[in-house]
Amino acid sequence: MGSNFSTFDQERKGDPALGLGVRCALRLVEAWLATCRVKELNGGFFWENMEAGRPLVLALWHHALIYSLYHFRRVRCAIMVSASKDGEMVASALKRWGQIPVRGSSNRHGVRALRQMARLMTEHGYPGGIVADGSRGPALKAQPGAVFLAREAGCPIVPIGLHVRPAYRFDSWDRTVLPLPFSRVWIAFGDPLWIEGDLRGGGLERAVKRLENGLNSATNAARAASKGV
Repeated sequence: MGSNFSTFDQERKGDPALGLGVRCALRLVEAWLATCRVKELNGGFFWENMEAGRPLVLALWHHALIYSLYHFRRVRCAIMVSASKDGEMVASALKRWGQIPVRGSSNRHGVRALRQMARLMTEHGYPGGIVADGSRGPALKAQPGAVFLAREAGCPIVPIGLHVRPAYRFDSWDRTVLPLPFSRVWIAFGDPLWIEGDLRGGGLERAVKRLENGLNSATNAARAASKGV
């Protein structure tokens, strides 16, 4: 299938669908986040799969979304984006970074969007990106979307944890993290989770809990790494 790295520089130029305001905002975000220093932990499994063009589900908490989207911008990925009006700007930004936004949420077109993502993943080997606690939360409580996607695509979930220092936290339901200029960022990749067995009854609940524990473990690993600096 080939590698999953986006032809970033070519695909970002001259997109007529993007308004001037979005383009200017993206330039600012790129310049801002480019000042950060990042350290990855335990990323071997993820990058080996990207080089080989093998799909997987990349799951993270919603509060880590801003820097994570920037950090993985060169990896072509099918990404779940809210079907709400607010998600339109995010979808436009992702297209500029060579990504494939798939519109849906737990409330609108969710199952259809997950099946569309699974098709992209299995047919093209793209990874699928999804926030595990959804677009509205509750924060740090995993929802079934990532588990369903991994089962449909027949691939593992890789939990991602992030810690930033110093950072600004928005007064939002998830306390979204915005790195300050020249922040240090730690990104920890958790152990891959394979979704196997019957998901009926308590099977789905157990799988979602495994994901939640994996995300919390990865987040704790990123936080612990920051204490040695």
